[in-house]
Amino acid sequence: MIVLNKNAFKLPRVEKEKFVNLLRLGLEYNRDKNVYLIKSYNNIEKLMDTISSILGVEVVFLQNCIRCGKDFPCKECNYKDLCATKNLPFSCVCPQCLRNMKPKQDTLVDF
Repeated sequence: MIVLNKNAFKLPRVEKEKFVNLLRLGLEYNRDKNVYLIKSYNNIEKLMDTISSILGVEVVFLQNCIRCGKDFPCKECNYKDLCATKNLPFSCVCPQCLRNMKPKQDTLVDF
């Protein structure tokens, strides 16, 4: 299994047909840095299957924490068995932010 960052990852050179297919599935290629990034999530599962077949191993992506901005793998999360989007390159809340979250207190208002 390989864990990739959705904002910048490298793939080996592929033939023109595969390259065009990757772009159609939602990747963007940055020629200056020679890296791919995910531009569209519309075909994410098919995109992951295609990347996995190119690399010859299962591919998963880092999550991005919506609270602190840190990238983290799903394997660190206590809720990975319940999650419907695990290992997909989406945003989530990292385990550290989950631990640091304080439950909201109900406030009583006197009238």
